[in-house]
Amino acid sequence: MRKRFNRYFPYLFVLGEMIVLTIIFFSSLFIAEGEFAVDKPYLLLLLIYLSVWPIISYLNKDYKIGRAVSYYNTFKKAFFSVFIFISAISIFWLFSQSESLERHFLTTLVLLLFLWLTIYRVSVHLILDKYRQFGGNIRYAVILGYDELGTKLFDTLKRKSHYGIRCIGFYGDVKDGIENYSYLGSFKDFIKADLESIDHIYVSERAPKYVLEKAIEIGENSLKRVKLLPEFKTEAIKSFVLRRYDAVPVIDVNNLPLDAKVNTFVKRIFDVVFATFMFVFVLSWMYPIFGLIIKLESKGPILFKQLRHGKGNTPFYCYKFRTMIENSEADFTWASKNDPRITKFGAFLRRTSLDEFPQFFNVLIGNMSIVGPRPHPLSLNKAYEAKIEKYAKRHAYKPGVTGLAQAMGFRGEITDYYQMNSRVRLDRFYLQNWSFILDIKIIFLTIYALVKGQKLAY
Repeated sequence: MRKRFNRYFPYLFVLGEMIVLTIIFFSSLFIAEGEFAVDKPYLLLLLIYLSVWPIISYLNKDYKIGRAVSYYNTFKKAFFSVFIFISAISIFWLFSQSESLERHFLTTLVLLLFLWLTIYRVSVHLILDKYRQFGGNIRYAVILGYDELGTKLFDTLKRKSHYGIRCIGFYGDVKDGIENYSYLGSFKDFIKADLESIDHIYVSERAPKYVLEKAIEIGENSLKRVKLLPEFKTEAIKSFVLRRYDAVPVIDVNNLPLDAKVNTFVKRIFDVVFATFMFVFVLSWMYPIFGLIIKLESKGPILFKQLRHGKGNTPFYCYKFRTMIENSEADFTWASKNDPRITKFGAFLRRTSLDEFPQFFNVLIGNMSIVGPRPHPLSLNKAYEAKIEKYAKRHAYKPGVTGLAQAMGFRGEITDYYQMNSRVRLDRFYLQNWSFILDIKIIFLTIYALVKGQKLAY
Protein backbone atom coordinates (compact mmCIF):
# COMPACT_ATOMS: atom_id res chain seq x y z
CA MET A 1 0.00 0.00 0.00
CA ARG A 2 2.85 2.36 0.93
CA LYS A 3 4.69 1.80 -2.34
CA ARG A 4 1.53 2.16 -4.41
CA PHE A 5 0.79 5.53 -2.79
CA ASN A 6 4.31 6.82 -3.52
CA ARG A 7 4.10 5.55 -7.08
CA TYR A 8 0.71 6.94 -8.02
CA PHE A 9 0.34 10.10 -5.91
CA PRO A 10 2.61 12.34 -8.08
CA TYR A 11 0.62 11.41 -11.21
CA LEU A 12 -2.73 11.96 -9.48
CA PHE A 13 -1.46 15.27 -8.09
CA VAL A 14 -0.41 16.59 -11.52
CA LEU A 15 -3.58 15.20 -13.15
CA GLY A 16 -5.67 17.15 -10.64
CA GLU A 17 -3.70 20.29 -11.45
CA MET A 18 -4.24 19.76 -15.20
CA ILE A 19 -8.00 19.53 -14.62
CA VAL A 20 -7.92 22.75 -12.55
CA LEU A 21 -5.79 24.44 -15.24
CA THR A 22 -8.24 23.47 -17.97
CA ILE A 23 -11.23 24.76 -15.99
CA ILE A 24 -9.36 28.03 -15.29
CA PHE A 25 -8.49 28.46 -19.00
CA PHE A 26 -12.04 28.03 -20.27
CA SER A 27 -13.49 30.08 -17.38
CA SER A 28 -11.16 32.96 -18.33
CA LEU A 29 -12.13 32.58 -21.98
CA PHE A 30 -15.83 32.70 -21.13
CA ILE A 31 -15.38 35.77 -18.89
CA ALA A 32 -13.41 37.59 -21.62
CA GLU A 33 -15.25 36.45 -24.77
CA GLY A 34 -18.65 35.35 -23.46
CA GLU A 35 -18.27 31.92 -25.10
CA PHE A 36 -16.12 28.80 -25.05
CA ALA A 37 -15.13 28.86 -28.75
CA VAL A 38 -11.39 28.27 -29.18
CA ASP A 39 -9.87 29.71 -32.39
CA LYS A 40 -6.30 29.20 -33.59
CA PRO A 41 -4.26 31.53 -31.28
CA TYR A 42 -6.19 30.37 -28.21
CA LEU A 43 -5.84 26.72 -29.22
CA LEU A 44 -2.08 27.12 -29.61
CA LEU A 45 -1.88 28.85 -26.23
CA LEU A 46 -3.92 26.04 -24.64
CA LEU A 47 -1.52 23.39 -26.01
CA ILE A 48 1.54 25.25 -24.71
CA TYR A 49 -0.30 26.00 -21.47
CA LEU A 50 -1.02 22.31 -20.80
CA SER A 51 2.47 21.23 -21.90
CA VAL A 52 4.57 23.68 -19.88
CA TRP A 53 2.85 23.26 -16.51
CA PRO A 54 3.68 19.54 -15.92
CA ILE A 55 7.35 20.30 -16.64
CA ILE A 56 7.46 23.18 -14.16
CA SER A 57 5.51 21.20 -11.55
CA TYR A 58 7.80 18.19 -11.90
CA LEU A 59 11.07 20.17 -11.85
CA ASN A 60 9.92 22.09 -8.78
CA LYS A 61 8.83 18.79 -7.15
CA ASP A 62 5.51 20.35 -6.21
CA TYR A 63 3.99 16.92 -5.60
CA LYS A 64 6.30 16.40 -2.61
CA ILE A 65 4.32 17.60 0.39
CA GLY A 66 6.47 17.14 3.48
CA ARG A 67 5.21 15.61 6.70
CA ALA A 68 6.03 18.58 8.93
CA VAL A 69 5.55 21.35 6.37
CA SER A 70 3.29 24.33 7.08
CA TYR A 71 0.43 25.35 4.81
CA TYR A 72 2.22 28.64 4.25
CA ASN A 73 5.18 26.79 2.69
CA THR A 74 2.76 25.00 0.35
CA PHE A 75 1.18 28.35 -0.57
CA LYS A 76 4.61 29.93 -1.16
CA LYS A 77 5.75 27.03 -3.36
CA ALA A 78 2.53 27.24 -5.39
CA PHE A 79 2.93 31.00 -5.77
CA PHE A 80 6.49 30.55 -7.07
CA SER A 81 5.46 27.84 -9.58
CA VAL A 82 2.58 29.94 -10.89
CA PHE A 83 4.91 32.94 -11.26
CA ILE A 84 7.37 30.90 -13.36
CA PHE A 85 4.47 29.50 -15.38
CA ILE A 86 3.02 32.96 -16.05
CA SER A 87 6.49 34.17 -17.12
CA ALA A 88 6.73 31.33 -19.65
CA ILE A 89 3.24 32.05 -21.02
CA SER A 90 4.06 35.78 -21.22
CA ILE A 91 7.10 35.05 -23.40
CA PHE A 92 4.82 33.14 -25.79
CA TRP A 93 2.38 36.05 -25.81
CA LEU A 94 5.12 38.58 -26.64
CA PHE A 95 6.34 36.59 -29.64
CA SER A 96 2.89 35.55 -30.90
CA GLN A 97 0.08 37.45 -32.53
CA SER A 98 -0.51 39.45 -29.37
CA GLU A 99 -3.39 41.41 -30.90
CA SER A 100 -5.29 38.12 -31.35
CA LEU A 101 -5.24 37.38 -27.62
CA GLU A 102 -7.65 39.46 -25.58
CA ARG A 103 -5.84 41.34 -22.79
CA HIS A 104 -8.88 40.91 -20.57
CA PHE A 105 -8.58 37.16 -21.07
CA LEU A 106 -4.90 37.12 -20.10
CA THR A 107 -5.49 39.29 -17.02
CA THR A 108 -8.34 37.03 -15.88
CA LEU A 109 -6.23 33.95 -16.55
CA VAL A 110 -3.37 35.24 -14.38
CA LEU A 111 -5.65 36.17 -11.48
CA LEU A 112 -7.52 32.84 -11.54
CA LEU A 113 -4.28 30.88 -11.75
CA PHE A 114 -2.87 32.54 -8.64
CA LEU A 115 -6.16 32.09 -6.80
CA TRP A 116 -7.33 28.59 -7.69
CA LEU A 117 -4.02 26.75 -8.09
CA THR A 118 -2.93 27.89 -4.64
CA ILE A 119 -6.34 26.86 -3.27
CA TYR A 120 -5.94 23.48 -4.96
CA ARG A 121 -2.45 22.96 -3.50
CA VAL A 122 -3.46 23.90 0.04
CA SER A 123 -6.57 21.70 -0.27
CA VAL A 124 -4.48 18.70 -1.34
CA HIS A 125 -2.12 19.37 1.58
CA LEU A 126 -5.09 19.45 3.97
CA ILE A 127 -6.56 16.22 2.55
CA LEU A 128 -3.17 14.50 2.72
CA ASP A 129 -2.78 15.54 6.37
CA LYS A 130 -6.22 14.11 7.16
CA TYR A 131 -5.37 10.90 5.26
CA ARG A 132 -2.18 10.49 7.28
CA GLN A 133 -3.99 11.33 10.52
CA PHE A 134 -6.43 8.47 9.95
CA GLY A 135 -3.72 5.92 9.12
CA GLY A 136 -2.86 6.33 5.45
CA ASN A 137 0.62 6.91 3.98
CA ILE A 138 2.19 6.02 7.36
CA ARG A 139 5.90 5.82 8.17
CA TYR A 140 7.20 3.89 11.19
CA ALA A 141 10.11 5.01 13.35
CA VAL A 142 12.27 4.06 16.30
CA ILE A 143 14.19 6.41 18.58
CA LEU A 144 17.72 5.67 19.80
CA GLY A 145 18.10 7.37 23.16
CA TYR A 146 15.67 6.83 26.01
CA ASP A 147 16.14 10.40 27.24
CA GLU A 148 14.53 13.84 27.26
CA LEU A 149 15.35 14.52 23.60
CA GLY A 150 13.81 11.25 22.47
CA THR A 151 10.69 11.48 24.62
CA LYS A 152 10.04 15.04 23.45
CA LEU A 153 10.04 13.83 19.83
CA PHE A 154 7.83 10.85 20.74
CA ASP A 155 5.26 13.18 22.33
CA THR A 156 5.35 15.50 19.31
CA LEU A 157 4.78 12.69 16.80
CA LYS A 158 1.92 11.35 18.92
CA ARG A 159 0.33 14.79 19.21
CA LYS A 160 0.85 15.66 15.54
CA SER A 161 -0.66 12.52 14.07
CA HIS A 162 -1.17 14.24 10.70
CA TYR A 163 2.59 13.99 10.14
CA GLY A 164 1.93 10.32 9.44
CA ILE A 165 4.90 9.10 11.50
CA ARG A 166 4.18 6.42 14.11
CA CYS A 167 6.93 5.77 16.66
CA ILE A 168 7.23 2.08 17.68
CA GLY A 169 9.36 2.81 20.73
CA PHE A 170 12.84 3.41 22.17
CA TYR A 171 16.20 1.71 22.28
CA GLY A 172 18.63 2.86 24.94
CA ASP A 173 19.44 2.98 28.63
CA VAL A 174 16.39 3.03 30.92
CA LYS A 175 16.21 6.01 33.28
CA ASP A 176 13.86 6.77 36.16
CA GLY A 177 10.79 8.82 35.40
CA ILE A 178 10.30 7.94 31.71
CA GLU A 179 9.34 4.26 31.93
CA ASN A 180 5.85 4.97 30.61
CA TYR A 181 7.09 4.97 27.01
CA SER A 182 7.42 1.88 24.84
CA TYR A 183 10.84 0.37 25.57
CA LEU A 184 12.27 -1.97 22.90
CA GLY A 185 15.64 -2.76 24.46
CA SER A 186 19.20 -1.55 24.87
CA PHE A 187 21.46 -0.13 22.17
CA LYS A 188 22.92 -3.62 21.68
CA ASP A 189 19.39 -4.94 21.11
CA PHE A 190 18.94 -2.33 18.39
CA ILE A 191 22.00 -3.58 16.51
CA LYS A 192 20.52 -7.10 16.41
CA ALA A 193 16.89 -6.02 15.82
CA ASP A 194 14.81 -6.75 12.74
CA LEU A 195 14.13 -3.29 11.23
CA GLU A 196 12.34 -4.46 8.09
CA SER A 197 9.15 -2.47 8.85
CA ILE A 198 11.01 0.64 10.08
CA ASP A 199 11.38 3.70 7.81
CA HIS A 200 13.00 6.33 10.06
CA ILE A 201 15.67 6.04 12.76
CA TYR A 202 15.95 9.04 15.08
CA VAL A 203 19.16 9.25 17.10
CA SER A 204 19.50 11.42 20.21
CA GLU A 205 22.74 13.40 20.29
CA ARG A 206 23.16 12.10 23.86
CA ALA A 207 23.47 8.55 22.56
CA PRO A 208 27.03 7.07 22.41
CA LYS A 209 28.97 7.83 19.26
CA TYR A 210 29.13 4.19 18.19
CA VAL A 211 25.30 4.05 18.21
CA LEU A 212 25.04 6.91 15.70
CA GLU A 213 27.74 5.36 13.50
CA LYS A 214 25.98 1.99 13.58
CA ALA A 215 22.60 3.60 12.84
CA ILE A 216 24.08 5.37 9.79
CA GLU A 217 25.61 2.09 8.61
CA ILE A 218 22.30 0.25 9.00
CA GLY A 219 20.43 3.10 7.32
CA GLU A 220 22.72 3.08 4.29
CA ASN A 221 22.62 -0.70 3.96
CA SER A 222 18.83 -1.00 4.27
CA LEU A 223 17.64 2.39 2.89
CA LYS A 224 16.40 3.67 6.24
CA ARG A 225 16.38 7.42 6.86
CA VAL A 226 18.56 8.39 9.83
CA LYS A 227 17.88 11.72 11.58
CA LEU A 228 19.82 13.34 14.43
CA LEU A 229 18.10 15.01 17.39
CA PRO A 230 20.38 17.93 18.35
CA GLU A 231 21.24 18.78 21.95
CA PHE A 232 21.15 22.57 21.64
CA LYS A 233 17.99 24.42 22.60
CA THR A 234 15.93 25.58 19.64
CA GLU A 235 12.95 27.16 21.39
CA ALA A 236 14.41 30.66 21.14
CA ILE A 237 15.60 30.15 17.56
CA LYS A 238 13.09 31.05 14.84
CA SER A 239 15.00 29.27 12.08
CA PHE A 240 18.41 27.79 11.51
CA VAL A 241 20.33 26.29 8.60
CA LEU A 242 22.94 23.55 8.66
CA ARG A 243 25.94 24.19 6.43
CA ARG A 244 29.22 22.40 5.89
CA TYR A 245 32.64 24.02 5.62
CA ASP A 246 34.55 21.13 4.08
CA ALA A 247 34.26 18.46 6.83
CA VAL A 248 33.14 20.88 9.55
CA PRO A 249 29.36 21.20 10.18
CA VAL A 250 28.22 24.75 10.99
CA ILE A 251 24.71 25.82 12.08
CA ASP A 252 23.37 29.32 11.34
CA VAL A 253 21.10 29.98 14.32
CA ASN A 254 19.83 33.49 13.51
CA ASN A 255 18.59 33.09 9.96
CA LEU A 256 15.61 35.22 8.94
CA PRO A 257 12.88 34.30 6.42
CA LEU A 258 14.16 37.02 4.08
CA ASP A 259 17.59 35.37 4.01
CA ALA A 260 16.05 32.81 1.65
CA LYS A 261 16.52 33.84 -1.99
CA VAL A 262 13.05 32.70 -3.05
CA ASN A 263 11.48 34.97 -0.39
CA THR A 264 13.53 38.01 -1.40
CA PHE A 265 12.71 37.27 -5.06
CA VAL A 266 8.95 37.18 -4.38
CA LYS A 267 9.16 40.33 -2.24
CA ARG A 268 11.21 42.20 -4.84
CA ILE A 269 8.82 41.31 -7.68
CA PHE A 270 5.89 42.55 -5.60
CA ASP A 271 7.81 45.75 -4.76
CA VAL A 272 8.55 46.52 -8.41
CA VAL A 273 4.98 45.79 -9.57
CA PHE A 274 3.39 47.82 -6.74
CA ALA A 275 5.80 50.77 -7.11
CA THR A 276 5.39 50.83 -10.90
CA PHE A 277 1.62 50.90 -10.50
CA MET A 278 1.90 53.85 -8.08
CA PHE A 279 4.23 55.70 -10.47
CA VAL A 280 1.99 55.26 -13.49
CA PHE A 281 -1.39 55.88 -11.89
CA VAL A 282 -0.63 58.17 -8.93
CA LEU A 283 2.75 59.94 -8.99
CA SER A 284 2.42 60.76 -12.70
CA TRP A 285 -0.23 63.40 -11.84
CA MET A 286 0.57 63.91 -8.14
CA TYR A 287 4.16 65.12 -8.64
CA PRO A 288 3.43 68.07 -10.99
CA ILE A 289 0.35 69.22 -9.01
CA PHE A 290 1.97 68.92 -5.57
CA GLY A 291 5.23 70.27 -6.92
CA LEU A 292 3.53 73.44 -8.16
CA ILE A 293 1.76 74.00 -4.80
CA ILE A 294 4.98 73.41 -2.83
CA LYS A 295 6.88 75.86 -5.04
CA LEU A 296 4.19 78.53 -4.79
CA GLU A 297 3.98 78.25 -0.98
CA SER A 298 7.70 78.48 -0.14
CA LYS A 299 11.12 78.65 -1.70
CA GLY A 300 13.14 75.49 -2.11
CA PRO A 301 13.09 72.12 -3.93
CA ILE A 302 9.96 70.01 -4.41
CA LEU A 303 11.58 66.97 -2.84
CA PHE A 304 13.31 66.75 0.50
CA LYS A 305 16.09 64.17 0.61
CA GLN A 306 17.75 62.93 3.77
CA LEU A 307 20.44 60.36 4.52
CA ARG A 308 19.01 57.37 6.36
CA HIS A 309 20.29 53.92 7.20
CA GLY A 310 19.25 51.08 4.90
CA LYS A 311 20.03 47.39 4.78
CA GLY A 312 23.26 46.57 6.61
CA ASN A 313 23.43 50.14 7.97
CA THR A 314 24.31 51.42 4.49
CA PRO A 315 23.28 55.10 4.15
CA PHE A 316 20.99 56.13 1.28
CA TYR A 317 19.00 59.21 0.34
CA CYS A 318 15.34 58.84 1.28
CA TYR A 319 12.93 61.06 -0.72
CA LYS A 320 9.80 62.88 0.48
CA PHE A 321 7.72 65.81 -0.66
CA ARG A 322 9.10 68.87 1.13
CA THR A 323 6.71 69.84 3.94
CA MET A 324 8.80 72.49 5.74
CA ILE A 325 10.43 75.75 4.92
CA GLU A 326 14.13 75.21 4.27
CA ASN A 327 15.99 75.02 7.60
CA SER A 328 19.29 73.76 9.00
CA GLU A 329 17.68 71.62 11.74
CA ALA A 330 15.85 69.07 9.55
CA ASP A 331 18.49 66.36 10.08
CA PHE A 332 18.58 66.76 13.88
CA THR A 333 15.19 67.99 15.09
CA TRP A 334 12.08 65.92 14.46
CA ALA A 335 8.81 67.59 13.53
CA SER A 336 6.64 68.28 16.57
CA LYS A 337 3.03 69.28 17.01
CA ASN A 338 2.39 72.84 15.74
CA ASP A 339 5.97 73.00 14.45
CA PRO A 340 6.45 76.49 12.94
CA ARG A 341 8.69 75.07 10.22
CA ILE A 342 5.81 73.11 8.64
CA THR A 343 3.96 74.84 5.78
CA LYS A 344 0.16 74.75 5.46
CA PHE A 345 0.22 72.37 2.52
CA GLY A 346 3.02 70.45 4.25
CA ALA A 347 0.75 69.89 7.27
CA PHE A 348 -1.86 68.35 4.96
CA LEU A 349 0.75 66.10 3.34
CA ARG A 350 2.08 64.92 6.69
CA ARG A 351 -1.40 64.34 8.14
CA THR A 352 -2.36 62.17 5.15
CA SER A 353 1.14 60.64 4.73
CA LEU A 354 1.14 61.73 1.07
CA ASP A 355 4.58 63.25 1.67
CA GLU A 356 5.97 59.69 1.70
CA PHE A 357 4.88 58.83 -1.86
CA PRO A 358 8.20 59.78 -3.55
CA GLN A 359 9.70 56.83 -1.64
CA PHE A 360 8.21 54.58 -4.32
CA PHE A 361 11.17 55.84 -6.36
CA ASN A 362 13.44 54.48 -3.60
CA VAL A 363 11.60 51.17 -3.98
CA LEU A 364 12.17 51.05 -7.74
CA ILE A 365 15.91 51.75 -7.47
CA GLY A 366 16.20 49.06 -4.80
CA ASN A 367 17.18 50.72 -1.52
CA MET A 368 13.70 50.44 0.02
CA SER A 369 10.82 47.96 0.03
CA ILE A 370 7.05 48.54 0.15
CA VAL A 371 6.92 46.99 3.64
CA GLY A 372 9.76 46.95 6.15
CA PRO A 373 11.13 48.79 9.19
CA ARG A 374 10.80 52.53 8.61
CA PRO A 375 14.17 54.24 8.00
CA HIS A 376 15.32 56.70 10.67
CA PRO A 377 17.64 59.71 10.28
CA LEU A 378 21.28 58.89 11.04
CA SER A 379 21.30 61.07 14.16
CA LEU A 380 18.27 59.27 15.62
CA ASN A 381 19.84 55.86 15.04
CA LYS A 382 23.04 57.03 16.71
CA ALA A 383 21.10 58.24 19.75
CA TYR A 384 19.28 54.93 20.35
CA GLU A 385 21.43 52.10 18.96
CA ALA A 386 23.37 51.74 22.24
CA LYS A 387 20.29 52.10 24.46
CA ILE A 388 17.94 49.51 22.91
CA GLU A 389 18.75 45.81 22.82
CA LYS A 390 19.16 44.32 19.32
CA TYR A 391 18.52 47.71 17.71
CA ALA A 392 20.76 46.88 14.75
CA LYS A 393 18.55 43.87 13.86
CA ARG A 394 16.02 46.25 12.29
CA HIS A 395 18.61 46.94 9.59
CA ALA A 396 18.89 43.28 8.57
CA TYR A 397 16.70 44.02 5.53
CA LYS A 398 15.62 47.00 3.45
CA PRO A 399 13.52 49.69 5.17
CA GLY A 400 9.94 50.13 4.02
CA VAL A 401 7.55 52.81 2.83
CA THR A 402 5.32 51.44 5.57
CA GLY A 403 5.93 48.94 8.35
CA LEU A 404 4.34 46.94 11.13
CA ALA A 405 5.15 49.59 13.74
CA GLN A 406 3.53 52.34 11.66
CA ALA A 407 0.48 50.20 10.89
CA MET A 408 0.07 49.63 14.65
CA GLY A 409 0.11 53.38 15.34
CA PHE A 410 3.78 54.01 16.25
CA ARG A 411 4.71 56.93 14.01
CA GLY A 412 5.70 60.57 14.12
CA GLU A 413 7.81 62.26 16.78
CA ILE A 414 9.78 60.09 19.22
CA THR A 415 10.03 61.65 22.67
CA ASP A 416 11.07 58.79 24.94
CA TYR A 417 12.73 55.37 25.19
CA TYR A 418 9.40 53.49 25.34
CA GLN A 419 8.25 54.78 21.94
CA MET A 420 11.46 53.76 20.18
CA ASN A 421 11.71 50.43 22.01
CA SER A 422 8.14 49.56 20.94
CA ARG A 423 8.95 50.36 17.32
CA VAL A 424 12.14 48.30 17.34
CA ARG A 425 10.40 45.35 18.99
CA LEU A 426 7.69 45.34 16.28
CA ASP A 427 10.35 45.71 13.55
CA ARG A 428 12.21 42.66 14.88
CA PHE A 429 8.96 40.70 15.08
CA TYR A 430 8.23 41.57 11.44
CA LEU A 431 11.65 40.40 10.21
CA GLN A 432 11.53 37.18 12.26
CA ASN A 433 8.01 36.31 11.10
CA TRP A 434 7.98 37.69 7.55
CA SER A 435 5.58 36.25 5.04
CA PHE A 436 4.00 37.58 1.86
CA ILE A 437 0.61 37.42 3.60
CA LEU A 438 1.97 39.53 6.48
CA ASP A 439 3.08 42.20 3.97
CA ILE A 440 -0.43 42.30 2.48
CA LYS A 441 -1.97 42.60 5.96
CA ILE A 442 0.33 45.50 6.84
CA ILE A 443 -0.57 47.31 3.61
CA PHE A 444 -4.29 47.00 4.37
CA LEU A 445 -3.73 48.06 8.00
CA THR A 446 -1.82 51.10 6.75
CA ILE A 447 -4.60 52.08 4.33
CA TYR A 448 -7.18 51.65 7.10
CA ALA A 449 -5.11 53.79 9.48
CA LEU A 450 -4.77 56.55 6.86
CA VAL A 451 -8.51 56.59 6.16
CA LYS A 452 -9.30 56.56 9.87
CA GLY A 453 -6.66 59.17 10.69
CA GLN A 454 -3.84 59.06 13.23
CA LYS A 455 -3.28 61.45 16.11
CA LEU A 456 0.50 61.31 15.72
CA ALA A 457 0.44 62.26 12.03
CA TYR A 458 1.95 65.76 12.20
